[in-house]
Amino acid sequence: MKNNGIVIGVVFVAVMVIIAVSIPTIATRMNSENQEQIIIGTPWFPGDIDKLNKLGTDEILALAEENETIRELVEKDRQIEPAQIEGLEDVLISKAASIMSDQSLANGSKRSTVIVWVWIAADEEYRDYFGSNWQTEAYNTIESADNAFFRDHDISFVVGKYSEWDSNDNIHDSRLLAEVQEETGWNDNHQGMDMLAAFTNQPTDHRGWAELGGDAWIMKHQITSGWDWHLAQHESSHNYYCPDHGYWGPYCIMTYTFMMVTDQWCDDCDQTIEDNRNHF
Repeated sequence: MKNNGIVIGVVFVAVMVIIAVSIPTIATRMNSENQEQIIIGTPWFPGDIDKLNKLGTDEILALAEENETIRELVEKDRQIEPAQIEGLEDVLISKAASIMSDQSLANGSKRSTVIVWVWIAADEEYRDYFGSNWQTEAYNTIESADNAFFRDHDISFVVGKYSEWDSNDNIHDSRLLAEVQEETGWNDNHQGMDMLAAFTNQPTDHRGWAELGGDAWIMKHQITSGWDWHLAQHESSHNYYCPDHGYWGPYCIMTYTFMMVTDQWCDDCDQTIEDNRNHF
């Protein structure tokens, strides 16, 4: 995990000066089964904290050409760490471990690990920003995001498919989630996958969106070190019915004030995930 203590401190102080409680952004739309689906949007922090995070690929690269500090920040952001790829051997080991734990469960000693198969989709802005390493960057984000799920709830995210999609440059809201679901064919055929994790790097009016109790979410890439996996964990938690707590809430990754500094859930969210750990 990457850490940035200075930025974290600035985030906390800035959030503390907000006078009113921010209400989570909630929208609804009809899903493929003609049922109302709740979409929760994760807002940007107030002020200039997210000034760079909000920029799209073309904007941030143009700024990097003019500003040495920004250039160094972008270069560091695009330095991809060695892949944490779970290859076929790792997947087989994971499945074998799950089978063994199922057998242990029958003996009353241990519960099974829930395997969640993840379909990653990335738009052209995300792919252009990371180049040929985009799959590794997205994969590592998912792998880091599932650490707490595995630690606390015996849930393991395993990436099984990648797709490219061309996002509409004129859409900057929750409609991007509907777009990627439609263009990848997710609405018609999950192709054996359980969760759709979409990545964009075009300007958006929110940090990300997720279906509450659904099976899909989307996030805008965060140039601030280490924030991507926090956001991925936050958005995927919505699929397990975890709500947002706004800015004033418990020490929980679902509380905006703390979402970039912890991978822990509050007691209520932990229980919600436990109650829905077999959601997929």
